[in-house]
Amino acid sequence: MYKKILIIADIEGSTGCANYTASSFNTELWYDACIDMSMDINSVVKKLFESGVEKIYVKDFHRTGYNLLPELIDKRARIIHGYKKGPVLGIGSVYDAEAAMFIGMHASSGSEGFLAHTFTSRYSSIMLNSRRVSELQLFASSLYKYSIKPIFFSGCPIACNEAMEDIKGISVFPIIKDKFGKIEDALCISQLAEAAADSLVNDFVKPYIIDPPFNAEIKMRDAEKAAKNISDRWKIRQKDATVLFTAKNFDEFYEKLIDITYLMPSLKKITPLALLLFNLYGRLGLAIVRFMRRSKIKAQSLLQK
Repeated sequence: MYKKILIIADIEGSTGCANYTASSFNTELWYDACIDMSMDINSVVKKLFESGVEKIYVKDFHRTGYNLLPELIDKRARIIHGYKKGPVLGIGSVYDAEAAMFIGMHASSGSEGFLAHTFTSRYSSIMLNSRRVSELQLFASSLYKYSIKPIFFSGCPIACNEAMEDIKGISVFPIIKDKFGKIEDALCISQLAEAAADSLVNDFVKPYIIDPPFNAEIKMRDAEKAAKNISDRWKIRQKDATVLFTAKNFDEFYEKLIDITYLMPSLKKITPLALLLFNLYGRLGLAIVRFMRRSKIKAQSLLQK
């Protein structure tokens, strides 16, 4: 059984995210979704510790990287906020983790999954060697050199089907929501935690990496103009609403994809400063979530008097 676990946490596939607004920074619905996301992670973390796990690292990997409230999560887990330049792009250190769990994830751009996207909703699809690419594939591949096994995944049913198709042997748990984006089963959170704990004995899955070659095609949702902007900015090929580039290996492909999604050439030259400022922005957002939570608790307390 795996004793040291890295959890990659996202919000779209969490139990409390009902729509796009709930996943968007600094909205009323996002405040509540952050709390629910934290409670999902807490339930999983507690169950993993009960099952014999010794160390848990939780990487907050949605939007600003500051969505989880550590005060709502078992103190034995290490919560990792913000984005890092390395050793793993975005994630930073993976410490001594043996296996990874992906909690609250979503399906790939172009699919019919709940709030489906890969990195950004600006992309209508990301294709690699004519096959669609999901965030699970990207994140799991970035962990490959550390021999970390992607053992568990939760998200909408379509996202779970993609996960099983892409990574043979991975355990999944579907988060099923009604037409209003609400979970249908009141026991969903406890069942999620049980399923995550059950995956600790998953010895079928192997460390995963996307196979070469790396011929990327990124189709823009905003059509040809958006593709031209990226093409001009990064000096890469464009065909109609699609930008195209090749890479020698996964690391080169992944870094290029991150660059064209989140940066400009001028910002790339000052990446440490850009990350510092962005992470400060994320901290501010989380401070607002805390303030709103305290305000609601105070208001409820006054109503009960």
